[in-house]
Amino acid sequence: MAPKSVMKKKQMKNKKPAKASKVVSKKVEVMSDGNDDSDDGSLDAIEFNSESDHDASLSEGDDGNVYDSDDLDEDLEKLKTSDPEFYKYLKECDKKLASMPEQDGDESFNDDDDYDEDDVEGIKSEKLHKPPTNLEIGSDESDFDEGPSNSGGDLTVITLSMIETWRQKLQNSKQKLKYITTASKAMTAALQRITANEINKPTCYKVEGSSVFNAVLQMCMFDLQPALLKFLKLPPGTSSKNMISKSKHWKKVKMTLRSYLTDLTRLLATVSSEDITCVLLKHYHQMIPFLSCLPTIVKPVLKRFVALWSANASETVKVVSFLCILKLANSDLSSYLEMILKAMYVGYISNSKFVTPNALPGINFMRQSLSEMFTISESISYNHAFLYIRQLAIHLRSAVTLKKKENIQSVYNWQYIYSLKLWTDVLCATLNKKQLQTLVYPLVQIIVGCAKLIPTVQYLPLRFHCISMLTKLSRETGKFIPILPHILEVLTIVDFQKKHSKTSMRPMDFTCILRLSKSQLQENVFKDAVIENVHSAFMEYIVIEAHTISFPDLVVPFIIKMKEFLKNCKNINYTRKLRTLLDKVKETSTIISEKRGKSGLLLHDLKGIEAWESDIKLAGTPMSQYYDSWFKINQQQVARKITNNIALGEFNIPTLKKHKPKENDGGPAELFPSDDEEYEPKFGSSEDEKDDEDDDDVNDDDDDLEDEDEDDDNN
Repeated sequence: MAPKSVMKKKQMKNKKPAKASKVVSKKVEVMSDGNDDSDDGSLDAIEFNSESDHDASLSEGDDGNVYDSDDLDEDLEKLKTSDPEFYKYLKECDKKLASMPEQDGDESFNDDDDYDEDDVEGIKSEKLHKPPTNLEIGSDESDFDEGPSNSGGDLTVITLSMIETWRQKLQNSKQKLKYITTASKAMTAALQRITANEINKPTCYKVEGSSVFNAVLQMCMFDLQPALLKFLKLPPGTSSKNMISKSKHWKKVKMTLRSYLTDLTRLLATVSSEDITCVLLKHYHQMIPFLSCLPTIVKPVLKRFVALWSANASETVKVVSFLCILKLANSDLSSYLEMILKAMYVGYISNSKFVTPNALPGINFMRQSLSEMFTISESISYNHAFLYIRQLAIHLRSAVTLKKKENIQSVYNWQYIYSLKLWTDVLCATLNKKQLQTLVYPLVQIIVGCAKLIPTVQYLPLRFHCISMLTKLSRETGKFIPILPHILEVLTIVDFQKKHSKTSMRPMDFTCILRLSKSQLQENVFKDAVIENVHSAFMEYIVIEAHTISFPDLVVPFIIKMKEFLKNCKNINYTRKLRTLLDKVKETSTIISEKRGKSGLLLHDLKGIEAWESDIKLAGTPMSQYYDSWFKINQQQVARKITNNIALGEFNIPTLKKHKPKENDGGPAELFPSDDEEYEPKFGSSEDEKDDEDDDDVNDDDDDLEDEDEDDDNN
């Protein structure tokens, strides 16, 4: 073995190293003697080491052809002349192949004896990657303390002087894109300060301290939007989407703005302070034109706006959120209005599930603002209104036909009622839109069906809600709706002759009630509330028809039913209001009948009838005058309920006043302080002397009365 290895070593030294590389023009395949087959068409499949079982000098392919290593040299020489650039590239990339020793065609390198000592030393001297001995293990605490790491190195801590420099550059520098990007990165760093575990954006800055955090927000709120307009070369106050998107510099700042607005939306979701939320929303109101040019982030931003508009407890936040939504809708009606209407309707319905005196103002604001949004575009609003009113009709049909508890509860709930109120407001606000006015009739049918679904005493509050909606539709649209039968039916449902079993001093208000409990039906204030609501419903509806030519015929059932009720009811408090109303209705009916008989109008003369009714309305009727006086008093009562006196209601219930103990300055203690807080004693004044004289007179009178009583006893 020794001589053979020595001769082999000498032969290898005499030979020049062979150059091997990837050959494109000719396929080189090396077949293994074992089970491992390689079909790769490059020279990377060849392993030039002792552990390989491949034949390095000769190999046989699948087609039976034998490839020699000398052929590779010839191909490489041809490649050198045909494509020198590619040959140079192969030479640089395949240094390992070029540095390998040329193999003998008759010998193989499968034995361990074929290794040379120099080759072994060369392998050992090859530089290999060695991991460090001490590895750092990351932890949650280190991430929270130091913030997200930057691949470029340590984070730069933002200082107040840096922020002041950036603000000056945003205002005066010509390189505004650089500092706009810097402001966006500073906002990302500020956001990571409060949401370190949620935001994984790479940033090169770090915010420490509340003063720096506030300074970063202040810089973005006041200086970023004017700098953007100057960079885009647009006039101040530009709000046009087309002008912004067509600016030649828009593409340069587009991705930066997208990142900034995303961070601003996340900041809105994390802030709990009402003042900071309002400031962020006002800034977002300025950035709406830029947001409209980024349709990919409009949906999450709109979701945040709707959440603040519907679920936030602050009235200011609700109003500013609605202004942002309105500006976004007006920026591009065709793209965003439909999505906005759907999101706002879902938010309105989901937050009107429970109605309380505290939540009622917010629900009313949502209904009024959403009805205003539906007046922007008639075609888009009609599609939504038709779809949602149809859904209400389907729920009502299921409740009427199936009569199951779950189907009835799907109608008799606050969400259904406030959905009807919304569409009532929308149709009353769009009188000049003929397409939407076609939905008045189906909406009236749904409201009537809802009121008549369960005509029992327990659901009288729901009936009064439906009656108020029908009255509003009749008053605003000018269409005749037969409401009187639904009001008169209440007088037959309730038994006013039955005595109550419970007494309550607090009046009952149906505003936040849909269904009455059995205990509420037994209270004395229940019948008082029913009479009050019946009287209000009569007043609101009759005054609408008081000037019409058909009024005498319209009120005939009312007069008959009211006379019957007044005859049977023995409670003077209930009959007093209704008797006065009946007298005014009779007086108005008589006046209309007399003027109608003298006018000589024909039934087909519609224009003449309209002119005659307008003259009667301007002149006034006894019913309209009575309504005006009642309306003023009713508004005062409503205002009293809205104020802090809502806990006491309409009754002046006496309450105990707790007096604060007064500090004694060394004088005699006051054993019995006065209950009157406004009373200030003026010792030695004429008023005190007059009061003392009055007290003496009263005491003298008491003594005289006691003497007279003693004389009577003696007698």
